Amino acid sequence: MGDGKGKSRTKEGDQPSNRRSGGARSRKGSSTPLRLDLHVHSSFSDGRDGVEEILKAALEGGLDGIAITDHDTLEGYFEAERIVREEGLDLLVIPGVEVSTSEGHLLALGVRKLPPSGRSADETIEFIRVRGGIAIVSHPYHLFRHSMYRIPDCDAVEVYNSKYVFGIANFWAKRMAERRGLPMVAGSDAHMARTVGLGVTVVDVEEGSDLGDVLESIRGGRVKIDSKRMSPSVFVSQMVRWTKKRLRRRLKR
Repeated sequence: MGDGKGKSRTKEGDQPSNRRSGGARSRKGSSTPLRLDLHVHSSFSDGRDGVEEILKAALEGGLDGIAITDHDTLEGYFEAERIVREEGLDLLVIPGVEVSTSEGHLLALGVRKLPPSGRSADETIEFIRVRGGIAIVSHPYHLFRHSMYRIPDCDAVEVYNSKYVFGIANFWAKRMAERRGLPMVAGSDAHMARTVGLGVTVVDVEEGSDLGDVLESIRGGRVKIDSKRMSPSVFVSQMVRWTKKRLRRRLKR
């Protein structure tokens, strides 16, 4: 994207780390594709499984990196960063959070300071960019998932969400992203370890790239999607779990 978006000056002390967490593999060559799952939830928010199980699933699935994007908390990321560092795992951990804006959910990648919830999409995007991160609209146009029904001036759009077994919302997300000329990414939106990697974004980076370069490649649209749709049985089990949680919350009121 050559329009200068995302070029706001980074606040001192807020920029993402310029190294891979833990035992980063050294890559040789002029260009390397990284397989990343940019949308994963852990037990720090509404995910079923803990961070350690998620990291294990990511490695077993052949991923190069992952963003744990729990709802309105960075604790999942910090826990993943600690585990990868202490155990020397060969996995890039991208700082991430799924922010509840006043208009719907928004993924913030590359920020280590939690964006406030409840603000407008535009205010939240500015908060993210000033701190060196990128803002991705997650699962737009879905009726029941606190989704946005417009595409704001963001850095990328999640056009493939593996939880959409019918694919209608993905279709509209892709169509609107193409109209706007915005980069298109995928995310598993995994809420259990077994579904990590169903939504993969392949990011093209140069040799010796750091986290900032990965984010810039996403912003610049140097990405491809390689994904699988969630099986109907897993989708149904997640919907049953979600319905039970909603009922328990209502009964507590």
